[in-house]
Amino acid sequence: MKGIKKPIVIVGAGFAGITTALHLKNLDSNLPIIVIDSKSKFIFKPLMYEVLSNEIKSWEVEPSFNTLFASRGITFVQKELLKINLTKRSLFLKNDFEIQYEYLFLCTGSIINSYSIKGVNEYCHFFNDMEDLNNLRIFLDKPLNNLDQKNLFIIGAGPSGIELACKISDIYNKKFKISVIERSNEILSRSKIFNREEAEKALEKRDIQLFLGTSVKQISEEKIEISNSESENESINYKGIIWTAGVKPNLPIFEESLLTHQGRILVNDRLQLESFKDVFVLGDISFLKTDQDIP
Repeated sequence: MKGIKKPIVIVGAGFAGITTALHLKNLDSNLPIIVIDSKSKFIFKPLMYEVLSNEIKSWEVEPSFNTLFASRGITFVQKELLKINLTKRSLFLKNDFEIQYEYLFLCTGSIINSYSIKGVNEYCHFFNDMEDLNNLRIFLDKPLNNLDQKNLFIIGAGPSGIELACKISDIYNKKFKISVIERSNEILSRSKIFNREEAEKALEKRDIQLFLGTSVKQISEEKIEISNSESENESINYKGIIWTAGVKPNLPIFEESLLTHQGRILVNDRLQLESFKDVFVLGDISFLKTDQDIP
């Protein structure tokens, strides 16, 4: 990368983007690096649960990008990316802002996947950023008007759903009747058996109910409709629903056609686009043919 005339541009300042920027600067402090993200702060998501329980403060898990990059000589641009022209090596950002690059790293991560289920976006709480966390806390702190209506459903029994169910149970004691709904027949399906067994013990200890092999059909303002593996439908009143059932790749818009697999961009074993070797794709939006699709 010696003698480059245009900057190295990194789109997306999550774990992959930040690590890439800092690593490249460590390799050569003279490299011109620009990081683009639509948000102003990084969020260390693994510690959001501790923020919810007030074990740590929000500022401890969301440093500003300016703070992270300024002292390292990395330029940060807070703008929304509109589209990319790979042939011209140009990025088009909001407000008629254009940046050209020598090398491009795409690390745009993932967004919520509602699987087009009616009512998810309208009636569910989420847990992906500090705004979600604050909205969820406001809801959880409200007094219950009807003590018989305590049903709190968490959709998705992956790491986020399980940890959130246990954390809410610990914080709010018996205020809610917590249930976890999972489409597959086991929790933490991608984890080791030991981890699944320990998680099952944690749920049982807290009297958290599991609906395995169960899908959400739709959600209305007061009821959630679910269906089990035997196609038996059930409609249940709820107080609140938290959606942690999955994410999908947050792909940028390209002016060229790219090869994709299951919604992710195909890369070679160096994480490059085969047709544009100056472009690297990292994290949730990339797919390597020889990979085992490990999270």
